[in-house]
Amino acid sequence: MEEEVWKRDETPYIVFGCKKCYQFMYVKETQKTKKCLRCGRSHKVSDIKNKGEIVKGMTNAVKTVKERQNKLAIQELGTLPEFKSLNDFRITKNRKSISKAIDNCIVDNDYLHKFNKMLIKLSEMYNEFPFYIIEMMAEDYGIPDSEVKLMTPMFVKQGILIRLNNNSYKIRIK
Repeated sequence: MEEEVWKRDETPYIVFGCKKCYQFMYVKETQKTKKCLRCGRSHKVSDIKNKGEIVKGMTNAVKTVKERQNKLAIQELGTLPEFKSLNDFRITKNRKSISKAIDNCIVDNDYLHKFNKMLIKLSEMYNEFPFYIIEMMAEDYGIPDSEVKLMTPMFVKQGILIRLNNNSYKIRIK
């Protein structure tokens, strides 16, 4: 009986930076194109073959991408990036008045009703929050992204949601 032996991944990968957003990524040499996950730009492997660094194995490719991205962050920020929101989240104090303001909003359909309930819950948890929190909670409430993108500006226009300078939102208290 033969013993199974771990084979070392020797597949060649090209590590390169996106021409548009500078996000580093890796691609197999045998692929024809690679789409940037950050900005969506497509890169032809034949064009980047001589510009990128060739590494053997996916583990080394991932490690190289992380190293390059950290180097870029240090150049741009002067330090390694901190993965948290700009202002963190602040706990709100006037929960009852926020709930009343949102309940007074006109509810036309099921998604609006769910969006109202979601905003009430958000107002109980945070004073300020980034848009991605709205998207994450909407997913939990079963609200499609298309509806969130329609309702958010509507609630901003009605003055219930207030967009702040740092691209965060807060709920207006009446």
